[in-house]
Amino acid sequence: MYLLYQLPRSVLLTFVVYFALLTSVLANEPSSLPASEQEEVDAINQLSSPDGPEIQSRQSGSSELTGVMVDRTVTMAGKTFYRAFSQRAMDSLLIGNATITIQERPDARWGSQVAIMEGNRMYFRTQLSPRISEADRIAGEAVQVVEEALLQQQLASALISDKDLGKEELF
Repeated sequence: MYLLYQLPRSVLLTFVVYFALLTSVLANEPSSLPASEQEEVDAINQLSSPDGPEIQSRQSGSSELTGVMVDRTVTMAGKTFYRAFSQRAMDSLLIGNATITIQERPDARWGSQVAIMEGNRMYFRTQLSPRISEADRIAGEAVQVVEEALLQQQLASALISDKDLGKEELF
């Protein structure tokens, strides 16, 4: 392992590219197994994944990553808000399919400013006091506001179909 640190970056990059090409070529090669054994291997692979055949159908649809909630909070009150929001948002299908970032800007005098964003769109923003007890109540309100905003955004994108605009440019 120590030897890898001494190699120049160009050599390491060449090795990584070669390895990636090799694995892609091996993945695209037809299997040497007979058809019946290949079917058994495919069935075992489907059973070993928790979603089974459903995961393959989802992978072929879109390469965009969704359903991610990013925690960019710093203070204890912000972390408590994030936990409460994420637990309540798990039940929502709208929020579960969105890629959301929860950002916090701490301020010594006024508490923290917490914002819930998707890409460059802000769905919810509030001042959060250092008291942790308020975080649960505010998180409940935030889930309702974000659900409503996501629903309005999905309705607007369904009604407006302009091929010149991307998904992030509709509003």
